[in-house]
Amino acid sequence: MNDRGKSFDRMNRGSRGERPALHILAASSVPLTPGRISDDLGVSPGRVSAILDRLEKKGLVVRETDPSNRRNVLVSVTELGRETDEAMFREIHDRFVRVFERMGEEHTRQFLDRCKEFVDCMHDEGFPGPPAGPPCKI
Repeated sequence: MNDRGKSFDRMNRGSRGERPALHILAASSVPLTPGRISDDLGVSPGRVSAILDRLEKKGLVVRETDPSNRRNVLVSVTELGRETDEAMFREIHDRFVRVFERMGEEHTRQFLDRCKEFVDCMHDEGFPGPPAGPPCKI
């Protein structure tokens, strides 16, 4: 159980780090404020600032002063950031394909049926649905 707990901890931290922040920016048609990114990720503004620092150093995002309100900062993804986001999702997609191929068609269908059932039960219990916005491209 300890290893499983560590895996869930890593997964939880990963869902609030650079990759999801980059994807939020890549999926947006407009630059976003750090506050919006903080809200979308469910992390503190300080954590978002550190994430944006790392992404900016890698050339994946740029921060600029909002021309309509000089007190605000707007963050947008660079072309390299967009390409990196697409490559990350292509890698994830390919890994899922390999897993489902190993499971076989029948077990994959059973798994997906259970996932749908789980999501329906979660919805019935009042859990929120998926976030608004476009799905990933892959």
